[in-house]
Amino acid sequence: MSRAESRSGRRGRRGGTRRAGQAYDRPDDLGPDTGTDGYDPEEDFSAEYGHTTDRAGEYQRDDTYDAGPGDEAHEDGPGDEPRRAGSRRASRRRRGRSDAGRGGVGKVSAFSASAIKKVSVLGDRPNQIVYTLAEQSKRKRGTAALGVLLGAFGIALVALLGLLVFQLTTTSDGVVEGGDQAVVIPPDGHGTLTPELYLSEENRDDVFGAIDQRPEGREPMTEEAVFGPVQEIELDGMSLELQDSSVTDSCTSMVWGEDLGQSLVDANCVNGATGVYTDSDGEYVAQVSLFDLANSDGATDVSAALDPTNPEHGAGFVLSQTGDVEGLEDGYSQANSQVMGHYLAVFWVARTDGSDPGDDSDMATLSVASMNAVRYVYDEVVEVGRAQE
Repeated sequence: MSRAESRSGRRGRRGGTRRAGQAYDRPDDLGPDTGTDGYDPEEDFSAEYGHTTDRAGEYQRDDTYDAGPGDEAHEDGPGDEPRRAGSRRASRRRRGRSDAGRGGVGKVSAFSASAIKKVSVLGDRPNQIVYTLAEQSKRKRGTAALGVLLGAFGIALVALLGLLVFQLTTTSDGVVEGGDQAVVIPPDGHGTLTPELYLSEENRDDVFGAIDQRPEGREPMTEEAVFGPVQEIELDGMSLELQDSSVTDSCTSMVWGEDLGQSLVDANCVNGATGVYTDSDGEYVAQVSLFDLANSDGATDVSAALDPTNPEHGAGFVLSQTGDVEGLEDGYSQANSQVMGHYLAVFWVARTDGSDPGDDSDMATLSVASMNAVRYVYDEVVEVGRAQE
């Protein structure tokens, strides 16, 4: 081989080597501009948008290639052409791998561009939607909780009102109240007569212990129940006949005197009954008053307030219901009171003309006879006693 041919062969090899290097260096070989400036193909966006990437399937660049026989370096000789052919094949393989790499980048770029586009369109809407749903959920829970609280408050309010009504209408003994809550002022021109002789008898537990307190649910007195069975009463030849009777739920309207009236209110008097009797000759008059109180202690207090000689109370007594009969309006009279369990009976007697009886014992007989007018109380004792057996 001549020196000229040897130089020609080396130039050919050098030219081939430069052309192969230009396959990587020339920008024109990358194809049209895909807008990937500043893009890192190795950056992974999958985790940010909720996707996972199989790293095992990711394309791995391989800058090496299998050297063919034509790639071996030769100084001289006729093998220059095979080496050029091998160089061209290696270049094609590199371009193929480069194209494959560009194809992988294009997929990632398309995914990234699509995701960025969606985010840019939604903006802060995903967060706003989450916040809106959370606020709606809170409002629903708040409304339900408010409804429960209002319901509980309503039940508690009804229970409280019921308790207040019960306390306002019930005594300490559990008996429903009634009667006056304040003293009723007596009518103008009413009599202010008080008995010349007043005697009181305390409660007898052996007789009236069963009705020491007003039975719960006990019906109030009626005119027929109290005075129906005792239209006429007799004792030791003295006969008394009922002339007038009444029943009221205003106990204080039956008396005069502020202290006496207040004692009836304090004793929880629910109703009272009054009966007026006269004898067959019209010489004597008897007024029987019966007060229904809460218990025997209250009846005892009222009995003390009736006593004209009691310095702890002001003047006061039962009002006369005799009408045109002068007795019990003016003149001489005498009275007895008896505590009968939760009842207080007052027996007030006089001559119809109000005169002093002197040594006449008929006034004593009249007082005892009038006590038979309260059979109603004894009937209650028997009834309650049987119920307790």
